[in-house]
Order: sequence, then structure tokens, then C-alpha cells
Amino acid sequence: MEILIEQQDIQQRVKELAEEITSNHVNTGGYLPPVMICLLNGAFMFYTDLLRNIVIDTQCEFIRLKSYTGQDNSGGVEVIKGIEGSLKGRDVYIIDDICDSGATILETLFMVNSHIPRSVHVVTLLKRKGGTALTDFCGFEIGDEWVYGYGLDDNGMKRSHESICKKITWHINQ
Repeated sequence: MEILIEQQDIQQRVKELAEEITSNHVNTGGYLPPVMICLLNGAFMFYTDLLRNIVIDTQCEFIRLKSYTGQDNSGGVEVIKGIEGSLKGRDVYIIDDICDSGATILETLFMVNSHIPRSVHVVTLLKRKGGTALTDFCGFEIGDEWVYGYGLDDNGMKRSHESICKKITWHINQ
């Protein structure tokens, strides 16, 4: 295991993001509490810590989309649990763990926008350098490495690590 982003750095950046989101909501004239949508499963730790640090009232919503089987994301996006509450006229923040190919976020944007919100913002803990530019608020940029921890998984495992780790692959030369 190689730690890519330390727990204390994550927590500091989450606090900063919470301040940025709070300021954005207040400065854009939002009078209703924003709807914070967590994309399960990967964003649950980030979402929880982020909402703990936001000082205004929020409404919580959870959806679950699946785009990966192991490390393969070529099978499209499957909706497991959709939006249950009303988003009409509301300020919505979509919270995800990583903006990678952008497929999950795009599917979520289609779902959310069909509910006619006042505004929609995408918040991700991570995004890939040079990747799809769908994130309005981002914690960290990373390269092409496979990462896990702090909610991100490695084939369904290792979500509970407090830091974000880089998967080390062993190559055997033959």
C-alpha cells in the first residue's frame, strides 16, 4: 500500500470545500436549503465529512449508480437507486468520489436536470488530470493511478482506509 493523499490533507481540503460551497450557495441567493446528493457507494465518506462541515441547513438525497465491475467501466452506467425527493427550483450539489471518465456524473446530471432544479453543481473529492471537466468543486487532482480508500474501492474492498492509497501492481518479468 502506498499512501497518495494523507488523512489530514483530506480533512483540511474537505473543510475548505465546505466553506466554498456554503459561500457559493449564500452568494447566489439560495434561500432554500440546498439538496446534497450523494452518489453511492464511493462518495459516502466524503459526503458525510463534507456535510458535517457545511454550516447551513441542507437536504440529503442518495442515489446509487454503478459504472465499474472491478476496474472495468466499459459496461455503461446502471441506475440502482434513483432520485426520490423533489428538486424543482432547488439548488443541487451532486457529491461524488471521483470524476474519471465522467459517465456516472453525466448520467446523474441527466437525471437531476430532468427534475428542473434552479442550479446544479458537481463536487468531487478527486478528478483525473486532463480528464473530463465536469467538476465545479474538486478536492484533489490525481494522475492515472488506481486509487482506493476514503470510500473509493478496489473491487468492492478497501473503502475504509482513512487515506487515499495508490494500488501497487507487481510485474513479473519472464
